[in-house]
Amino acid sequence: MFNAPPLVIGLSLFLLLVQGLESWLGEDFQIWTMYAFAFIPRRLLENALATPVGAQVWTFVTYAFLHGGWFHVISNCMWLVIFGTPVVRFLGNLKSLLLMAVSAVAGAAAMLIPYWGDFIILVGASAAVSGAMAAAMPIMYAPGFSRVSQGGDLPRPLRFGELLRSRNAVIFAMVFFALQLLTGASEATTGTALISEGLVAWEAHLGGFVAGLAMFYLLTARKASQARQM
Repeated sequence: MFNAPPLVIGLSLFLLLVQGLESWLGEDFQIWTMYAFAFIPRRLLENALATPVGAQVWTFVTYAFLHGGWFHVISNCMWLVIFGTPVVRFLGNLKSLLLMAVSAVAGAAAMLIPYWGDFIILVGASAAVSGAMAAAMPIMYAPGFSRVSQGGDLPRPLRFGELLRSRNAVIFAMVFFALQLLTGASEATTGTALISEGLVAWEAHLGGFVAGLAMFYLLTARKASQARQM
């Protein structure tokens, strides 16, 4: 956490900068950014919503740079620093950005299942961060990971089969899924997404988590194959 890569620090600072600009420039600017960059399922219906040309495409990613307030953005930055650090250190900058972008897209896509055609506003990096959290599991629970804090190199991450047999990893994933489902069942209103007046976008979190784990193994498949050959 205290040795975060420049990419993680840069992303966190950028998220804070966007929130700061929204707060400084006022409500009109915030409404415009939501209109132009937040994810709104109704955009995808023909002639259902006047929207900037191309917003139906780019908002699958750009919504992740907007937040519903300072608590929302600071909490996401905190989790990004914690879980994004081992992912970036292992995958590198470009693959990590790709993983988080795909997780953000998957999070938005997951919202289309229950909210197709609805006028809801989805914002926040939570789906991308959930993807980083899932991708961090094979790294964090690999034997020897504790030596990293003492200056050691990152160990070989757990293969998927090993991950499923790791009690700590399974418990971590089960707690994550249980919290998301509990959030959905209780309709918690913590202000972490501008959906129905602040409902938590737990569906996006689940979509991002699953996509992040899948992307991690896709991005490391070649490296794992080379390691087996050696």
